[in-house]
Amino acid sequence: MRTFSGELPRRAALAGLTAVSLLLGGVTTATAAGTASADHAVVSRRAAPSSTTGAGAVSTAPTGCDPVAQRAAVTSAMARIGRADDQPGYRPRRLRRLDAQLRDRLATQSLSNPEARYGLVLRIPVAVHVLAGTSDRGPSRARVRREIRVLNDAYSGGQSADNTPTRFSFQLVSLDRTVNQSWHTGVMFDAADKAARRALHVGGPNELNLYVAAPVTSSRRSDGVVLGWSSMPWRAQRAPRLDGVTVHEGSLPGGRLRDYNRGDTAVHEIGHWLGLFHTFEGGCSKLNDRVADTPAEYSPSTGCDPGRNTCSAPGLDPIHNFMDYSFDSCMNRFTPGQVNRMTDNWLAYRTP
Repeated sequence: MRTFSGELPRRAALAGLTAVSLLLGGVTTATAAGTASADHAVVSRRAAPSSTTGAGAVSTAPTGCDPVAQRAAVTSAMARIGRADDQPGYRPRRLRRLDAQLRDRLATQSLSNPEARYGLVLRIPVAVHVLAGTSDRGPSRARVRREIRVLNDAYSGGQSADNTPTRFSFQLVSLDRTVNQSWHTGVMFDAADKAARRALHVGGPNELNLYVAAPVTSSRRSDGVVLGWSSMPWRAQRAPRLDGVTVHEGSLPGGRLRDYNRGDTAVHEIGHWLGLFHTFEGGCSKLNDRVADTPAEYSPSTGCDPGRNTCSAPGLDPIHNFMDYSFDSCMNRFTPGQVNRMTDNWLAYRTP
């Protein structure tokens, strides 16, 4: 989940899945996941205050890999920059179980759907649900279409020469608008958020339900605005009506959330929907975010500090990665390992 600290600024008929054939890359052996409550997995992104810059980022290199200490460091960093912690964190034993589950699912899918191993590049149908407030109609269809263009650019290798093309493209197939103030401001799988999802969700695990709202952390914290959150792929079949992604309307291209209004919140959250962890998940541990080609990172990035280095392992912090917390202007790439991981999670959990 992303959150922002500063000025604050749907039912659908869904078309079927369209696919074209393309050879896939190699298979990874890990999955990404998180649990916000006993009944659903969630990860989320919060935005730093507009005044935060990379110059104030932590630049230490911890030598230990204690997950408790690392999560405490993440929480402390969130507090310093005006962010609430965005996910509960994962202990190594939990990660190992998730890795094994993904391997088992991939083995099953390879046997039952061998052609999938040679790669369906999937055009993901997107059903957008605008959760409008009593005095806030939400973004126009034109702005929603701009967001879809941002997604297709990011996931096809655009935004940076260092970005790796993925196997996914996105097609807007429906857009609905529902006026409900509690849904409009609901947050990460609270009662209002779950009610909205259960009422509006369409399609199966291969179809992206994208909710656009104006969530806030609480009435007592007007300085904290949640930019977005996502369910995780392995929960799609167990809790199908809660599957999907929520983003703040101000994070869409041209929105009012300064430094986070180029559309990359949706890129980040859909990365979770496709199975990625944050780059700082696991801190400086050897397996950290379960992707070998993302340098280890002890705590989330904010702003855009090119010299940030929070782990003693080789490589500077991946501040330009879509799965960190940097400003939208700084985030511009997925790695080949992340692309393989998203593909694996799709085949394991979202293939029709």
